[in-house]
Amino acid sequence: MNKFMLVMAVAVFSVFSCNKNSVNTPDLEAWELEVNQLKEATEKYVDFNVAVNEGWIDVSGYVPNMGHHFLNPAYSDGVFDLKKPEVILYLPDENGAMQMVAVEYSIIPEDPENPGNPPEGFTGDVDKWHFNEEIKQWQLHVWTKMENPDGIFAPFNPAIGD
Repeated sequence: MNKFMLVMAVAVFSVFSCNKNSVNTPDLEAWELEVNQLKEATEKYVDFNVAVNEGWIDVSGYVPNMGHHFLNPAYSDGVFDLKKPEVILYLPDENGAMQMVAVEYSIIPEDPENPGNPPEGFTGDVDKWHFNEEIKQWQLHVWTKMENPDGIFAPFNPAIGD
């Protein structure tokens, strides 16, 4: 193979192997990679018994358009930790078995009467924190297991009934 053909072959290979639309190299945003890390870190809680055995407790009862909020008191430290959300949301199925649908970060600010800016969460500005005045904490829902037509970071999920 002459030098010109070798250079052309390398160039063609480079163009096709670096194509952003390639099936082998998904083009994910930083926040999407972080969501994948979160999903991996919380996958064991799909088994409701694992969550209960690790100390997660129902702190809300059923909340319309959300489900039950199970809190892990050990994670309630006022710090955003990507892999340790403070709350897991479960929804009972038709047989009453709890199904994991989402997680929630719940951060109590140093001064709840003057909460300041929301915590630094996922990379970028796609995550929308909400300050819950009633319980004085920043909250961020991430619908990791159930599709939410309003978006992965929306607080309420219209697919869940009242």
